[in-house]
Amino acid sequence: MLLPACLRRCARLLFWIPVLVVIVVVMWSYYAYVVPFCWILLSSATQRVVFLCLFHLCFGMFSWSFWKAVSTPPSSPSVEFSTSDSLLYELERDDVAKSPILLEISQKLPVHTRTATGAIRFCHHCQLIKPDRCHHCSVCQTCVLKMDHHCLWLNNCMGFSNYKFFMLFLLYSLLYCLLIVSTVTPTVIQLWRGRLFDSCVKLHVLFLTLVSAIFAITLCFLLIFHIWLLTSNKTTLEWLSVPFFANGPGSKAFDVGVQANFLQVFGKKKRLWLFPVFSSEGDGHSFPLSCQMSSHGPPVKNGHERCVTQRTVASPKEAAVTIAVD
Repeated sequence: MLLPACLRRCARLLFWIPVLVVIVVVMWSYYAYVVPFCWILLSSATQRVVFLCLFHLCFGMFSWSFWKAVSTPPSSPSVEFSTSDSLLYELERDDVAKSPILLEISQKLPVHTRTATGAIRFCHHCQLIKPDRCHHCSVCQTCVLKMDHHCLWLNNCMGFSNYKFFMLFLLYSLLYCLLIVSTVTPTVIQLWRGRLFDSCVKLHVLFLTLVSAIFAITLCFLLIFHIWLLTSNKTTLEWLSVPFFANGPGSKAFDVGVQANFLQVFGKKKRLWLFPVFSSEGDGHSFPLSCQMSSHGPPVKNGHERCVTQRTVASPKEAAVTIAVD
């Protein structure tokens, strides 16, 4: 028992290596931009001050977003979704006998998604009924609300509690790289034409431009992809595997319009949109469904023409639905 525990701790330490790599690269880029480029190669004092102010603004917002994305733990389902409080469930040993108990518990919860076979989604590791858009992370060893993905470079799960921080991290990372490329490239061109790459200082600037350009291209595609996910109200996992409901799959089940989709993540307070401060709407356990999808009955529109779901209590005959335990 002691050896597996030590191996798990060592594995957890290894997960921090990519984060350290990011920190080392960023700190090197800070040095290469401030010292070799701004203080040594730039001759104009005005240009130096403007570049340093813009650079530190981007660097500060990038560092803040990076720290929040790394340090903010993913949210887990509340105790209402746990079956540990159900004495009948704990007493039963047969999965078939547990099915009606889980079904009865799920009818009291805002659960709409199902497995591909139409069963209630249940996490065997955490012993809870999974809320909509919730998934179990094998790395974090917990169920994560509105899980998007586990980010290797941040060593954290991106979900309901920190997806806004991840989006801002991508945005400010891209702006950071673009600022470096746009301000350093003219100097690099002059050095290249004069073939003056004869010192360590100038090589720092050259490699800074190349590395920033490569990261900018990669981050641009990644940010565009996640903007599309955001405006479509999808997670990466839902893009890879369409969520299922009682009446079938629904690829656009949570799409309630571009503006509403954006506000679910960034909130209604516009002054907080550009800052890595939590402002997302809701509690991460339930989400409004689009007009095309409802798990317990046909969608009903209220006076504001927004769809709400109509829940019905299953009859004893309907309670024969199977329930998966994964």
